Amino acid sequence: MPADFHNQNLSGADFAGQDLAGASFEACTLVGVSFRGADLSESIFRHCRAFPEDPDDPEAEPCGLDFSYANLKEAQFEHCDLTTAIFVNASAYDLSFRHCQLAGADLSNCDFSLPISGASTLASFTMTGCNFSFGDLSNTYLKDCVLTDNRMIDSLLNNCVLADADLSGSVLNGMSGSGLDLRGADLRGAEFNTLDPRRMSLAGVRMGLAQGLQILQTLEILIDPDTD
Repeated sequence: MPADFHNQNLSGADFAGQDLAGASFEACTLVGVSFRGADLSESIFRHCRAFPEDPDDPEAEPCGLDFSYANLKEAQFEHCDLTTAIFVNASAYDLSFRHCQLAGADLSNCDFSLPISGASTLASFTMTGCNFSFGDLSNTYLKDCVLTDNRMIDSLLNNCVLADADLSGSVLNGMSGSGLDLRGADLRGAEFNTLDPRRMSLAGVRMGLAQGLQILQTLEILIDPDTD
């Protein structure tokens, strides 16, 4: 029977390498918890907190929440504070974050893909309504994935494939990344100030008229509305 943790203070616990597939964590405190290499497939985290309630308290522990190398396939996080949590190298196909605090979280090198027939690869990842400012999604394959209505200010996306992904409604100001692939992405309603077609391919990107004019301004092209 899957483990069930409800309203528990698990701070400092070591679950590294453990089998927690299908586990449920509800309203738990997870400061300094290690899930490194654990099997958390199909697990659910709701209203959990991985950051000290009062970070200015001199006795407060740092976050230290570690999911690196964990199996997070089909895991769900909802309304959780995961500030500065580490997910590096996690197996994360169909992982979802909804309305979570993910500022400074490191999801670099996570594997969101599922190999299918031939040379094709299917990716699945959902992040919606989250604060991912200063987060890291470098070296990830997120083609066709859903990242809507997020704050991704100053996020780092080196070698991140977001081709055909849905980033609509997200705040992308300061987003950067060498090798970032946004071809065909949906950017309608998104805010951005660092997208430069001279440095990346924006072929097939979907955006509104005002957004398109903003892109032209980066090329120093002046549009005269009175000229056909």
